[in-house]
Amino acid sequence: MQAMRRRIVLAGAMSPVLLASGRIAAQASGYYKDKIVTVNVAGSAAGGHNFYARMLQPHLEKHLGARELRVVNMPGGGGLKAANYIWRAKPDGSQIYFGNVSTLILAHLAGSPGATFDPTKFNYLGRVTSEARVLCVGGKSEIRSIEDVMKLKRPFVYPSQGTDEDFYTMAVLGDALGFKVKAVTGYEGNADTALAVIKGDADGHITGWTESRAAIRNGDKMPILMVTSLKSPDYPNIPLAPAIAPAAKRATVQAMADILETHRSYIGPPGMDANAVAAFRAAVTAMLNDPALLKETKAKERPIAPMDGARQQKVIAEISRESANLAPILKAAVKAIQ
Repeated sequence: MQAMRRRIVLAGAMSPVLLASGRIAAQASGYYKDKIVTVNVAGSAAGGHNFYARMLQPHLEKHLGARELRVVNMPGGGGLKAANYIWRAKPDGSQIYFGNVSTLILAHLAGSPGATFDPTKFNYLGRVTSEARVLCVGGKSEIRSIEDVMKLKRPFVYPSQGTDEDFYTMAVLGDALGFKVKAVTGYEGNADTALAVIKGDADGHITGWTESRAAIRNGDKMPILMVTSLKSPDYPNIPLAPAIAPAAKRATVQAMADILETHRSYIGPPGMDANAVAAFRAAVTAMLNDPALLKETKAKERPIAPMDGARQQKVIAEISRESANLAPILKAAVKAIQ
């Protein structure tokens, strides 16, 4: 029941807040008026975070009332470089992180040496989207299903761009479904790992649905498992990881799915000025209800799934407390590549 309630919260509507978007936008314009804000994207220029951040940039700049909103790519460590930078940033609201919240939670649980922060102490400023993570293999691969992976007589090889959420998800899936995994590190971003899978240099990788959609449609990749709680309306026959996990491991896999659903968000440093937090949260809420943005996201097939920053702050704290059972698996995964 608790897990079900949490998932409802994660996908919950913001309608009471959104109805007041015009008033909220006006409130947001005060603190940031004539200021320069830098959004540090936790990924490369070829990644999904970058696409969203740059699509949102003019809309957020407008609702913040800022003189300029700069988008800067900060790849490294699967998002940890950007997170560590924001952890130490001046808390005046001028430096903001944009990327996956799940990476921050998982790295902390794993005791990753690259994570020098406590994810519960960041200021969460609003979630933009939450899309399913999907395990894909190459279109020409002999592996055609998750059952084939489970029957492999060797480790499942996957390309990794660092200890990000996909790296940890593979570790949890391998543990829960009983197959061995082998990470090949050194890749830069989703485009790089996708190419390795398509060429056959690796068996498969986990990625966001929108990032793999084009390759799936043209047959370069094939989805075999969704790590989420809801079936895809486009591919309803793809199994869901929590549903196929053995009973003894189901809670662990569901915990991972819950963490992944936190997804792409704006985050501020600890101790961030309260006025800056309120203004940024209000601007994000107004932006995600802006008809101009909604029209653009529909045209570009880039869905949004908003969550208000204040609500998100509480959800992150709850998830962090309830996911301790993942820690041993995640720590073993980090140790294996050191």
